[in-house]
Amino acid sequence: MKKFISNTLLFFIITISIYSIISIFVNQKLNTSNNYMAAIIDKHKRIEEIKKPKIILAGGSNLAFGVNSKKIRDVFGAPIVNLGLHAGLGLEFMIGELKTSIKKKDVVILSIEYFLSQKGDYDLKEYTIGLYPDATLYSRNNFFDGISGHIDKTRRNIFLTNKAKRIDSSFFIYSRKGFNKFGDVISHLDQAKKKELGGIGVLSYKNWEGIKTLNNFYEYAKSIDVSVFFTYPNYPKSEYLKNRKVIVKLHKYILENLFIEVISKPEDLIFNDSLFYDSHYHLNKDGRELRTNKLIELLKKNTNAKQSIKLIAKP
Repeated sequence: MKKFISNTLLFFIITISIYSIISIFVNQKLNTSNNYMAAIIDKHKRIEEIKKPKIILAGGSNLAFGVNSKKIRDVFGAPIVNLGLHAGLGLEFMIGELKTSIKKKDVVILSIEYFLSQKGDYDLKEYTIGLYPDATLYSRNNFFDGISGHIDKTRRNIFLTNKAKRIDSSFFIYSRKGFNKFGDVISHLDQAKKKELGGIGVLSYKNWEGIKTLNNFYEYAKSIDVSVFFTYPNYPKSEYLKNRKVIVKLHKYILENLFIEVISKPEDLIFNDSLFYDSHYHLNKDGRELRTNKLIELLKKNTNAKQSIKLIAKP
């Protein structure tokens, strides 16, 4: 009996060791991926490297494609990280990401796409976690417990390695290499505007469930002395005119229910369609500069935001 137990334990130890070695190897390969979602690795590396209070931009690709973070840093004299990546990750993922990233005195600027889903896209989150395993902490759906979970995760990573090989390229617009060190996409800046914008459509009104998630985050951030401000995303004029009634109603609901200070109105971030690159949330070079200037103006105009950033700026 003792021999059986010893052999069984030995078997499990060898099995776990083998899978651990494979997992390390797979993760190393995934860390070299040029996939667009792998930019999350570099964004968090930058957060870890900055040892003092900073500005963190959080939201979806409206931030990734729509902000010149270096300009914001230069104007305010404060370190900055743009966490904006993909709206498909969902609000729960983004807020979970922030909770594990923020430190005392940080200033968070939230720019959330309209009616952003709580849960996001399951496959996209799974793929992102395969690239950056620490992201397991960002979403309740993605916890794996025990030996079987460890093995399943390793198997998934092996699959993702092969998938990454199929979709990676040395350099293109939607790639890890398309980002600068601040977390902004810059690979599209010299590209011509696409003839048609993707993602356009009619918005349907609902009392946005994301408010509760944002309010919970605000309470947590306040408890560790982190300032949080909310601004709307950039949006094409044609889409705004089509969806104006819904957006106005949403703005009213946000003002009445959101604990976080709102520093803009939706119309502050409405730009001509010619200033967008390939989607209704992705600005081109000129649009990106206009949006950056507008964000700087909004931050300067808001007393609390201005004061919060001033406290972390270089003397």
